[in-house]
Amino acid sequence: MSKAIYRYIILIILVGLSSGFNLPAQGDEQVKINPYMLFTYLKDTDSQRILQVKMTHITKTIEMPLPGLTIQFYNNETLLGEVISNEAGIANYIIEKDFLLYAIDDGSWPFSARFSGDSIVDATSGELSITDVNLGMTLAEEEGRKIVTLSASLPSAKGPVPVSGEEISVYIPRMFSLLSVGTGVLEDDGSVQIEFPDDLPGDSEGNLTVIGRFNDHYLYGNVEKREQMKWGTEVKKAPPIYRSLWSTLAPTWMIVTLSIMLTGVWGHYIFVIISLFRIKKDGLKNAKK
Repeated sequence: MSKAIYRYIILIILVGLSSGFNLPAQGDEQVKINPYMLFTYLKDTDSQRILQVKMTHITKTIEMPLPGLTIQFYNNETLLGEVISNEAGIANYIIEKDFLLYAIDDGSWPFSARFSGDSIVDATSGELSITDVNLGMTLAEEEGRKIVTLSASLPSAKGPVPVSGEEISVYIPRMFSLLSVGTGVLEDDGSVQIEFPDDLPGDSEGNLTVIGRFNDHYLYGNVEKREQMKWGTEVKKAPPIYRSLWSTLAPTWMIVTLSIMLTGVWGHYIFVIISLFRIKKDGLKNAKK
């Protein structure tokens, strides 16, 4: 299925959910989708600056992604670029590292994301003001304790300025989000030490990813550093499951027997339905005679 067809099907379903599959109250005016834009900023572990938009439509029962929408990203009034939202409704724009961003008087970067609207989806926009911050992370073991040291500073003409009094956290990835495993407040020198737990499961070798992160900060957005360490407990592989009456994998003879029985039952149902149609057909023929 092409992306265009996929987008069309999703948007038609959303229009139906929005309008309750009823005709509009006023004439033939089409009911358009009212989108929700989640606009965020991420500075990743490689110091790439990424503008992220997620486009969805929220009904009373479900939140559905809006794919195929062209999102325009701006720095002040300068168009940075356009990105089409994917199947999950997400559009990411990576700012080139050597691109000189426009900053306002307080040194922050004004960003905006805009969708101009189309025949199915209404227009919408979002704004962000981001102050650039540099984040550092070191991992070490001291006297049997696992310690994550995080440091943050603001760039200036006179050199790095330590960030103090701001909350920062340590995370590990989980299936659909991040799990916080420790939180601290940056001291006057711009650093904080956070003890890492000893009982977190890793992979089969005990490896896991440690993330130091400003998460949805009102000034910095999302800024993170990641590093893989052997700081988790080893997860042993489960023994193979054999077919038996007491396991989740039933014996082959039981599956075959049940399949034959079910086939017989459904066969009788189908035979009865066909017989009823034949009786009705014969009855109509006899009535015409």
